[in-house]
Amino acid sequence: MRTTNRLFGVGVAVLLLACALAGCSKGPDDDTLAQNVKAKISADPKLGPQAISVTAKDGVVTLSGTVSTDADKSSAESLAKSVDGVKSVTNSLTTKPVINATPPPVSEDTKLKSDVEAALTKYGITGVTVAVAGGEVTLSGDIPRAKLQDAMKAANESHPKKVVNKMNIK
Repeated sequence: MRTTNRLFGVGVAVLLLACALAGCSKGPDDDTLAQNVKAKISADPKLGPQAISVTAKDGVVTLSGTVSTDADKSSAESLAKSVDGVKSVTNSLTTKPVINATPPPVSEDTKLKSDVEAALTKYGITGVTVAVAGGEVTLSGDIPRAKLQDAMKAANESHPKKVVNKMNIK
């Protein structure tokens, strides 16, 4: 009988120990888990200022919001995974589209063409087409004889390498 009581006592002790360990390994509740992950992300100098939301359900953490780069997205996920109690991470973060702050450079030919066209307009010249290649301006189209000199002057004011006159005098 004593052996049975001892075995029963050991069994109860093992059962209590197992229950205690199971309770300890459960980890923090979902709200605490989400707060812990948010705190870790907020502490990161690069991620802290970004718009990252954190939720947790049954130990699964979900990250949502917008970050600057794919590297930031990966970094946030790694930080979340490193928090005690996180079973897995669903990374729903999106990256901001890259906006080129500087416009593409304007080629010298494009600028030269624009300058010549503006000068022709200044002199009241219409019906003349401007083409530019390699810094050389070619004028074509119909022009009255009285406006020919003004057209050539307008083209030369922009300082091209050369002006080619293919205009028809009418």
